[in-house]
Amino acid sequence: MGSTKIKRILNQDISGTTKPKLRVCAYCRVSSKSEEQLTSYETQVAVYTEKISSEPGWEFVGIYADRGTSATMMARRKEFLRMLEDCEKGLIDCVICKSLSRFARNTLDALNCIKKLRDLGVRLILEKEGIDTDMISSEILLSVFAAFAQEESHSHSENVRWGKRKRLQNGEPLLIRCYGYRKNEANDNIEIVPGEAEAVRLIFDLYEHGTSVPEITRILYEKGYTRPDGKDKVWDDSRIHYMIANEKYVGDIIAQKYYVKDYITHRSRRNNGALPSVYIKNHHEPIISRKQFERCNVILELKKSTTPLQYPFAEFIRCPYCGHVLRHRKLLIQNCYTHFCCEGEGACREFVIQSQEVEKAILKAYETLDLEEVKRIVNSKNADRAENAELLLQVKEKYPSFSKIDYWWLDDLIERIDFGLHSHTASELKKGGIDDRTISIHWKCGSVTTLSSGVLRDSQDPRHKAELWDAYLLRYPSQFPKLVEEVRNNK
Repeated sequence: MGSTKIKRILNQDISGTTKPKLRVCAYCRVSSKSEEQLTSYETQVAVYTEKISSEPGWEFVGIYADRGTSATMMARRKEFLRMLEDCEKGLIDCVICKSLSRFARNTLDALNCIKKLRDLGVRLILEKEGIDTDMISSEILLSVFAAFAQEESHSHSENVRWGKRKRLQNGEPLLIRCYGYRKNEANDNIEIVPGEAEAVRLIFDLYEHGTSVPEITRILYEKGYTRPDGKDKVWDDSRIHYMIANEKYVGDIIAQKYYVKDYITHRSRRNNGALPSVYIKNHHEPIISRKQFERCNVILELKKSTTPLQYPFAEFIRCPYCGHVLRHRKLLIQNCYTHFCCEGEGACREFVIQSQEVEKAILKAYETLDLEEVKRIVNSKNADRAENAELLLQVKEKYPSFSKIDYWWLDDLIERIDFGLHSHTASELKKGGIDDRTISIHWKCGSVTTLSSGVLRDSQDPRHKAELWDAYLLRYPSQFPKLVEEVRNNK
């Protein structure tokens, strides 16, 4: 049915008398933001504006137009939804659309919207198919055309998947959507966005050096970095975690890391084996170094509540009796202190030491480092040790001392940390026992710094303190309620 015939149907009733002007609008849509699609979009808008405005029997309501949206995603079609709202308000008598595929590609959505328009007394004209919803015979055709449109959308989604797989097979760069990168329209290559890359580097630098994620979000906002969604608001913690774990920032990419299971909803899912995936190294230019990326992800893993290891020590500290990795625990015995304990599967449970004593010893070892010895190692024939000694001197020059322990400098500078057995009580040491209260820091350059922890088994071993406290409570049971209250207050 041509547009001239449609106009006659709209402007005349059966008796041939002229009707009041019909309030007519047009709906236009293109599904991508490519130059070709946007040209089609502008053409649709211009044609319908001129067509409706120039018809004497029509009152031009307006053009409702969505750009860069898929017809299968109703929730994202803001202009379409606004048009339906105006229909509900009684502002529109007729909607004109180029074709059913522009109107909807989901059978259910199409029929629901058409039924809704008919219930509101609003007419729908689909020019390409020659469909007028005021004609009863059109309903059968609508179901058929909507089904075809939905299948067309399905076919398009499959073609997109096939195209990605083909690019992968041909070794062509895969297109990525990632903060810090964009596609070069001239050659289709992936290039770095300088301002966004600056924010990415800042995130990794701060996180590597021990800054918490909430603090990072505050710094980004104060420095004026816009969020990936373009909003001038405080960044989300979840976004920072996602970026730190994103392999794209080191120049790698996982082909088919996510996939769209339902072509109608377009919701993506993590690919955990449902489809083949390929990890491609050095796919594009990195924003950060591989070493920094790997270290930040170790820190990310250490800070998870489910890991048996603790930030920032990881596997640096082990039991002097069995070699098992020490774990961080808060022990509520008389007073609340955190300790490193030998526990867990395969542990001997023989060693416990206050964490503050370990931290003080490491910080003091760094502060009192024998720099002359380190300088001699720089000139040694061992290339690896000389390189590590040079790095140690550089860090020492930049940071003469540290106020807290962070994973980055432990990882850069320290090979391991050894403990003496700490097996003697104060009275045993007075009688001439060997003082084994040592903490030895083995630097990667080969130098070793050994300090006394000052920890006595009888005064600072929580197991011994527990035994003494139990004996005290047996002797003075009235003190037990007071102890319980103190423990509660320390939690």
